Amino acid sequence: MGYDTWASQRQATIAISTAEANYISAASCCTQLIWMKHQLEDYHINANSIPIYCVNTAVICLSKNHILHSRAKHIEIKHHLIRDCVQKVILDIQFIDTEHQWADIFTKSLTVERFDFVKNNLNMQFVSD
Repeated sequence: MGYDTWASQRQATIAISTAEANYISAASCCTQLIWMKHQLEDYHINANSIPIYCVNTAVICLSKNHILHSRAKHIEIKHHLIRDCVQKVILDIQFIDTEHQWADIFTKSLTVERFDFVKNNLNMQFVSD
């Protein structure tokens, strides 16, 4: 996705709520997906209605509602790109429950049962020597 190395950097925006933090994160994901979409178009692969899965229903409501609520008035304009993409049907933000968040295997310490459940749903297999 354009990154050569992992890096830690200072957070550019301070979120007041979890919903706002997730909204900013979804907007960042949106910009990366748009970049990938443009790269694929160079190879004549067109993608529309690209799904983004989100556990926070407030984020989904903010991205699908074109009217700016008073709760969101302090969010920087650059983060509202996701609204435009959803409205233009470039992206489709959808709810996903915590049970089906497969990224947990990469970001959290899991019980053996949960690890096996996620691994099996990712169709991952361990290769023995």
